[in-house]
Amino acid sequence: MYEGLPPRGGDTEYPRGAMRVRLAVLGLISAAALIILWPPAAGARHALPSAFCVLDKLGIRHPATACRRPFSRTSPFNRPVRRHPNVAANSAHIVKRVVGWGPPAASYAGAAGTLKDWSHPVYFGRPSNPVYTIHQTGSWANPDIEGRRIHIPASARPAGGADAAFSVVEPDGWEYDFWRARRPGRNGGRFTADFGRRGRWDGDGLGTSRPPHRGGTTAAAFSNAAGIIRVSEMKAGVIPHALFMSVNCYNGDVWPADTVGTSGRCSDPRNAPAMGQHFWLDMSRRRIDRLSVPLWQKIILRAMAKYGMYVGDDGGAAWALQIESGDNYTSFGKRDPWVTYAKAHGIHGSYDSAINRTLYHFNLQHAVNWGRNLKVLAPGRHHHRQ
Repeated sequence: MYEGLPPRGGDTEYPRGAMRVRLAVLGLISAAALIILWPPAAGARHALPSAFCVLDKLGIRHPATACRRPFSRTSPFNRPVRRHPNVAANSAHIVKRVVGWGPPAASYAGAAGTLKDWSHPVYFGRPSNPVYTIHQTGSWANPDIEGRRIHIPASARPAGGADAAFSVVEPDGWEYDFWRARRPGRNGGRFTADFGRRGRWDGDGLGTSRPPHRGGTTAAAFSNAAGIIRVSEMKAGVIPHALFMSVNCYNGDVWPADTVGTSGRCSDPRNAPAMGQHFWLDMSRRRIDRLSVPLWQKIILRAMAKYGMYVGDDGGAAWALQIESGDNYTSFGKRDPWVTYAKAHGIHGSYDSAINRTLYHFNLQHAVNWGRNLKVLAPGRHHHRQ
């Protein structure tokens, strides 16, 4: 999938807080669709069809782990919303507040490696990669990872923006997430970042602020890989998981977020979304398919309707989604497949003189009536299919 993830989804800078198968042959193709659309049996690995492994097609070597959907079957990110979910009593008020901030920010492709790169690159270490010793240089160091030795591909690099996010999945299945990481040397040695956490790639994608400080460096402590829209999923036409959502500001936290700090809280907390809040697009697949919008938008809307979106961070945009990092590919000297995908789907680029790049914006602003169709689900585990 990717050996090496983008903007917290917006075309606005916001450094706070640290997607088929058309059934022509009904046999094998139908079976493949079931693999994607439905979770496997308990304990089974989330093996995805080779169509999901874009890096394979680009000639980037990676372990088999990279071709699996992250996290377990029971992860909230991998569990569809049930047919009649419990809607929060103040859902309409929260939606009105969020939509009142503005439309969803357009996710953009083409900024990899620049100062506008607010992505979450994720790399996959191999035993043959150089070995690095973790050292945290921020005011708080996570003792669970300090001094641990990890494998990092020699070409890996943090995102170019101020957050300098960086993640690596180790051969033993541990995902290490870092904030404000420095680019590792090519021959091993010390790997430095302000701070980091780790969690199991086959775990639930969630985190804790209590020892051993598991999870990712997002504000909700979600894994940095949680809810990412991957270009391979867009090419396949199916996003088989919930989406990561950032909001302008938040008020407190609800499950599945962990307790968070005060940075990014709304000055006026009334009806503000909580970190971990579960937003859901209340539209049927049939309604979405009948919309007069581009196919790429329908793919994302279907995921919003089947799985929903979890608030995992705050930022400068009204609200936004997060797409896979172009760094996953450009770090290895390959073209950003998001740019190729955008061009193939009629998304025109616009030149950004600040970074001397052409950016391609995936704009969902007018896809649906957000104020009418978004709902907020009641916090807790009970609104998922069992």
